[in-house]
Amino acid sequence: MPLLKSTVCVAEDREEFEPCLKLLLTSLSHHSPGMAISLFYPVANQAFLRWVSAYPQVQLQTDRLKKGYGWNVKPEAIMQLLDAGFDEVIWIDSDVLITRDIRPLFNTLDEAVFVAAEQMLAPNREDDDGAGRRAQGWQLSVGRVLRTGLNSGVLRATKRHYHLMRRWWELLQSDAYQSCQQKEFRKRPIHMLGDQDVLFALLTSTEFAQTPLRTLRRGKHIIQFDGVWGYTTAERTRNAFGDGPTFIHSIGGKPWAARWESERPNHLREYLKMVYLDVSPYTLSSAKFKQDLGCDTSWMRAHYKLSSILRVLAMRHPALTGLPMAVFADITWLIKRVHQSLFRQDRIPPSPQLPSRPHGAEKPRKRTYA
Repeated sequence: MPLLKSTVCVAEDREEFEPCLKLLLTSLSHHSPGMAISLFYPVANQAFLRWVSAYPQVQLQTDRLKKGYGWNVKPEAIMQLLDAGFDEVIWIDSDVLITRDIRPLFNTLDEAVFVAAEQMLAPNREDDDGAGRRAQGWQLSVGRVLRTGLNSGVLRATKRHYHLMRRWWELLQSDAYQSCQQKEFRKRPIHMLGDQDVLFALLTSTEFAQTPLRTLRRGKHIIQFDGVWGYTTAERTRNAFGDGPTFIHSIGGKPWAARWESERPNHLREYLKMVYLDVSPYTLSSAKFKQDLGCDTSWMRAHYKLSSILRVLAMRHPALTGLPMAVFADITWLIKRVHQSLFRQDRIPPSPQLPSRPHGAEKPRKRTYA
């Protein structure tokens, strides 16, 4: 298999996200030394320029991409790097931390294989695509159905996927999508929740159904940490006795941006959420790089008595520290799902008794419920 000219692509335009950006660059350089990194960071100041000069593998571009940033910049950034001569682009969100060399996950893949991450597991989240609901929402013919939702926090695309990237970009720039993004998240249709739902629709459409897809498994390859539902008991147990994942994605609360001192939680539920964020695997795994960041790292310390106790008892192990709270959350979720299932069954009206069908009469059609 020929060696591909590869680069990691990172893009950010929020100064308040500089701590996590530095963590990504530091951890990536530490675990995958010598790997090329293409960074789009138009708000870089002189202090950041001095800091990043210690990482010669990082190629910094301070010019803005044409259509701005946010979730929707990914296909444009990837296409720009493919146009620049790279054969393979590995996109990584700025709020992802690297725990080991990423190259073994991609080096043996054929050029035709597209890579995305498995979506986090959470209640009330629209991850079940059914019979290709996202593709149907875009009026695309369904070519395949995926068993799990996709997350675009980590992607791998090659020149073979340039058309996919262009189609993704076109849909993200459509008036329908742009208008929908102005709505509250919960009021958006499933195929326009965000950029990854559009990518999901394309990958399940007939047009791209033959594109080989490899999914980075949640818990095994990547932690999708999004509050109490983002890192399950089973995943933590597996990681405690195994090698652990390559990526830790801090999807929900951002510990580096949290107002730990000024906004103390007033309710038990909010308190437990903040404690859980305070013992997140992202925060605990960040501590080893605190001396390399050149910025405030006080957010890495424990901010509550309970989180301090949990850290000490688990010896600050990223998988074990939040395990008691994960067990409680999983039990709560299980009880909730059982209750909802029983409640729905109680609401289903009994089927009416149909009269006997005379001999030779047409068999009544079975009713289909939406």
